[in-house]
Amino acid sequence: MSKMDTKDFVIGAVVGSLVGAAAAMLFAPKSGRELRTDINDRATSAKDKTVEWTNTAKEKGNEYTQLAKEKTDEWSKEAKSQWDNLAEKTSSLANKASDAGEDLASDVKDIMEEEKQEGKKLAQQVVEEIEATKERLKNDVEEAKKENK
Repeated sequence: MSKMDTKDFVIGAVVGSLVGAAAAMLFAPKSGRELRTDINDRATSAKDKTVEWTNTAKEKGNEYTQLAKEKTDEWSKEAKSQWDNLAEKTSSLANKASDAGEDLASDVKDIMEEEKQEGKKLAQQVVEEIEATKERLKNDVEEAKKENK
């Protein structure tokens, strides 16, 4: 079975609600005028809810898009800063290593390892931020579904 996404679920829920409501109204003992009025009222209500859900989904999508852009910019600047810092340290240490020999080569290795660890920490922070954003999005979608039931 293929993975069902939120859009398919919402469409199925709306169509199912409309079919169920229409069936209930058609089998209810009412006059034609009352039945048409009920059908019109419920169709309008379903349309309004659909518009509301669509607007909510668009707003949340825009919020998360903006958040993703901000985080991407922030992380890019931090990565560039780390890279520039690393490049400066590497250049300086390379000059010293050529002058001082084997002792300084050992120091370069130590600093490179520290920078590598910092890079790993930064990568982990990025992953954690993405996971947190994913969880917030998932929770917001679930809350929106609950509110609209």
